[in-house]
Amino acid sequence: MFRCSKFYSILITLLIIFGCTVEVPKEQKLSEVEELYQQERYQNAMSVARFNLSKDPKDPASVVTVWKVQVIQGTKSIDYVQQFYFQAKERIIAFGEPLIPYLARALMEDSHNTVRLFCLYALAEFDDTLSTNYIAKVFEPTYTLGNKPSNVTLEFLRGEAATVMGNRQHAAAFEGIAALAETDDAEIASRVAIAFGAMGDKRAIPVLEKMSKKYAGKPNDSWVAEVADNSLKILKGSQ
Repeated sequence: MFRCSKFYSILITLLIIFGCTVEVPKEQKLSEVEELYQQERYQNAMSVARFNLSKDPKDPASVVTVWKVQVIQGTKSIDYVQQFYFQAKERIIAFGEPLIPYLARALMEDSHNTVRLFCLYALAEFDDTLSTNYIAKVFEPTYTLGNKPSNVTLEFLRGEAATVMGNRQHAAAFEGIAALAETDDAEIASRVAIAFGAMGDKRAIPVLEKMSKKYAGKPNDSWVAEVADNSLKILKGSQ
């Protein structure tokens, strides 16, 4: 399995920490720039988006389209997406909530999974119910990835989403996060354990106990058992 750099992975987790089911956002008609992107005419979409932004620097459809094209022009890797997100972070915050429907649509429907990952990180900048519910949709059984190649896996995307759900104490995502606890990926398992500790949902106690036992017997990954035990202390201490 591919692995992202631990530096960027840890930094993103820290940013997210301090930072109901809904339908995929739909409009009656896509704008020209969105239609071009959907047709995979990416350079044309970029040109139209930049023209639109010359007239309206905050046009959300064009802003998100530019970012999406820039992401797919990169190395199709988690590392690249994370670095690009850090570069765009201040602008995401500055453009604000009008971006949410466009980011959410891409998280649900984009054929490029690197774009989906970027949009998840961007949505995590908005600490509101709407963006939280959109992110939670990645745990739904019907959620599948796009068909363009990259090293973004469904487990990895859900692991990043678990961090957001835990720190927002979004109990509706509990079942999806619990299912992710079955992973054999130590880093993703640690995210699940941390998310459960932050969520404060005592239903996670038996899940964490199982995780602790599983990883305690793995010499290279025993640190995950320690993470699970720390979350258990939090949950049991609040009983």
